Amino acid sequence: MSEAEILVAWGGLTGLVISVVSVSFGMISAYIVGLWLFIRQAPIALRTIAFLLLSCGLAFMGVLALGLHVLFLGTDRAWNNLEKTETNIQVFFGERPDYLLGLSVYEVGAALGVVAFGAIYLALAYVTFLYRWPQD
Repeated sequence: MSEAEILVAWGGLTGLVISVVSVSFGMISAYIVGLWLFIRQAPIALRTIAFLLLSCGLAFMGVLALGLHVLFLGTDRAWNNLEKTETNIQVFFGERPDYLLGLSVYEVGAALGVVAFGAIYLALAYVTFLYRWPQD
């Protein structure tokens, strides 16, 4: 691959990652609205079905994100195989600022995403099944 092809692929993958995150937050937002309006008063069977649907949707987005991760690593390998670049960018994902304690920006971003979505998922599980909503 040429430098231009790698940069175009990387830009397209970045757009796909933003789309996956956006759709995931849209699903979570819709679930929160449904939780407030309907699910909190629903019987346990319906709450379970609703939460399973959310789980399936988020799992699909997670698998898609893992596939994009593999493609990102492929563009990184292709970039590293270039002998010389016109942009003078040495590495895509290897930037390791001192303030990140030796981790790359990519690694920190991925870790923050996993932690954030994990916390949101656990919070939604709690308010779906354990939280006692005030009576109207």
